[in-house]
Amino acid sequence: MDNTETDAVNQFSKDELVHKVRELQSRVQQLEDQLGSHKEKINQLLSNEERYKVLLDGSSDPIFIFSSEGEYLYANQAFAESIGRPLEDIIHHTIWNLYPQDEAERRFTEMKTVFSSGVSKSVEVRINNRDQDRFFTTTAKPIFDSKGIVERVICISKEITERKILEKELIRLSNFDTLTGLYNRHYFEIELEQAQISRAFPVSIIVADLEKLKFINDQFGSAAGDIALQKIAMVIQDSIRANDIAVRIGGDEFSMLLVGTSEEAVTEIVKRLKTKIHSLDDPA
Repeated sequence: MDNTETDAVNQFSKDELVHKVRELQSRVQQLEDQLGSHKEKINQLLSNEERYKVLLDGSSDPIFIFSSEGEYLYANQAFAESIGRPLEDIIHHTIWNLYPQDEAERRFTEMKTVFSSGVSKSVEVRINNRDQDRFFTTTAKPIFDSKGIVERVICISKEITERKILEKELIRLSNFDTLTGLYNRHYFEIELEQAQISRAFPVSIIVADLEKLKFINDQFGSAAGDIALQKIAMVIQDSIRANDIAVRIGGDEFSMLLVGTSEEAVTEIVKRLKTKIHSLDDPA
């Protein structure tokens, strides 16, 4: 091979090498651009995650995140306060570390349906904290991985204790006589119908009335009449058994519903009732 041919080969090799180097430089630049883009996305995701965490941490609503094994992956301070436990006793511990076995199983069963179905679910829960009952509506929402599988469940709770107290009070008002504290006619009719349906025989009904109520009201005023009714109600309540039902039908009329009671027991209750009523002092 002469010098001319050698120079041509060398020139070709140099040109090819320069081309390859430029290709590599271009590829490196592309990779750096892609890496920069990925870094930006990662930083953005981290920033978003941190932002969401700040929002969750600052929420006044109890929030926690569950794994499919029942482990608390996250919990905010509001949740910790709602169950009366510090955060370090919650995060990375399981539900069985926080609740009695039966209660933990019941609560986790609710969560497992969200993991298996991928559908959100709302449940009403009661939490006893320092001997005080608090009620919450908890909504459990699935969090999916890249394959569409539920990997976590986030639970957000809203306290409804005040609403439950109001509901309980409404039930009480609908079933009880406000003056005497006995059951009212509405409740009496419901219980009587239930006794008939269940055929809980024998069913006995004792009826009593305060004959002097009008006289007391006329002579001493309605306040004295109310006191007389309250005294009679106390006597009736003290004369019957724990499972019997004492009712103020209305006005001066009272009734007692005794389910599954023998004739002898009813007779004894009536006798005891009369004795206590006659022993009352003048209601005025």
